[in-house]
Order: sequence, then structure tokens, then C-alpha cells
Amino acid sequence: MALMEELRRFKVIDAHAHNWSLFADTEYLSTCLDRFNLDGMIILSNLTGGGDPTPEQVEKCNEDTARLCDDVGERIIPFCYVNAVHTEHALGQIASCHSRGFVGLKFWISQHATDPRTYEAVEAALELGWPVLYHSYYRTHGEAPSSEAAPLEIAELANRYPDGVFIMAHMGAQFEHGLRAVADCENVIVDYAGTINEKGAYELGLELMGEDRIVFGTDLPGACFYTNAGRVLEMDTSDRIKQKIFSENISRVLGLS
Repeated sequence: MALMEELRRFKVIDAHAHNWSLFADTEYLSTCLDRFNLDGMIILSNLTGGGDPTPEQVEKCNEDTARLCDDVGERIIPFCYVNAVHTEHALGQIASCHSRGFVGLKFWISQHATDPRTYEAVEAALELGWPVLYHSYYRTHGEAPSSEAAPLEIAELANRYPDGVFIMAHMGAQFEHGLRAVADCENVIVDYAGTINEKGAYELGLELMGEDRIVFGTDLPGACFYTNAGRVLEMDTSDRIKQKIFSENISRVLGLS
């Protein structure tokens, strides 16, 4: 059975994508939603301004996401992007985005997950019932960005706010380390979005975290959709569990019907 033929047996939501590059073109993005048979796509900003964006750049990111929702429609699921270094502006963006129908908070690499300024933004998001998605990397080589959050920081943040829901992106990059760092945090779910996609990551996730705490994401348009989807399809597990990963788990977190 061809990959897309097999994938059409499932409802699929891409829980990790960006509106940069080709996806800034709403017509092209709409075409891809149809091509990949996606029921929804979470947009996590176009990350204008790099690792330490100004308030103006952050605001533009969220405006671009809102415009994408207007142009493409309800299959776009918007997350608010902030730089918590600029705390008051971040709090203002959270309130503004909430009023425009955004449903979650996205952190990248502007500040550590254990920074007190992070806590203020997290608390504002949790008051709205939002999940908090945090980019997280455990780097075994090369120099990490100075404020990039490692998986153990995500565990510390989640333990600080046990009633919140946190999404650790990329399974922490090195999935053997990342999954173990958050395995005991029942309020952390993970995605394996991106270009890494080593075989065995989803399998270890099921072993350590269970079937309710793993979600499907791709990091489109910066990664291959087919590789990301194929890693789920190739698992030696039931369709019921694959369906949870493809959409049911993230739908539960976001309260989607």
C-alpha cells in the first residue's frame, strides 16, 4: 500500500509547523493541506527576528499567523509566539492572541525554560487553559544557542506547574535522552517534529510515556512530510494507537471536536 493511501485511513493533524518560506504563500499552503490530507495544522510562528526577536518582530509573527488563519481557514490552528525577555509585551501578546482565537503558547530559544520571565508568560497562558509548547534540544556536539532549553529544563518547568500541559518539541532532539528526561512528568507530551526522525523514537516514546502523550508533528516546511508520517505508519502497533498519535492526543489537549 502506498504511503498516502495508507495515511488516508487516519485523521491527521500536524502539531508542529511554521508559516515561513513556501508556507508564507497561503495558496501553496492550502494546496499542501489537501495534498497531505491534513485535517489541521498547528502554526508555531514564522520566527521572524531569529533567536532574540524584538517586540515588534514578535508582534509581526503573530499578525502573520492571524492573517494565515483568515486566509486559509479553520484547518489552521494558531499558537501565540512570545519572547518572554520582553515580559510585559509577551503578556500583552498572550491576551491579544487569545482574543483572536489562538489556542496555545510557543517558546523557541529566547530564554531558558527556568527563567523567571518564562514563568510569568507560562502562568498567563495556563490561566487561559492553553498548553505550552517549548522547543527543546539536547545537543551532543556543537555550541547550543545561549538560551536554548534542554529537556531537563522542560521537566523542571512542568513540575513547577503540575496542573498545566506542556509539549516538548522534537523529543528533545536526542530522543533517548529527551524522552527519559520527561517520562515521569505526566503533564508533558512530546512531538518528534523535524528532520532528525530516527527509527525507534516513537517506539521508545510508547514504552516510556504511553500512548496518550505522543503527538505527530513535522516541522514543515523545513522537513519532509512523508518521512515524518512514515515513522508513525511503520510502527508495529495498532491503528488505534497510530490514530492517537496522528490526531486524537493533540485534539484532546486542545479540546478540539
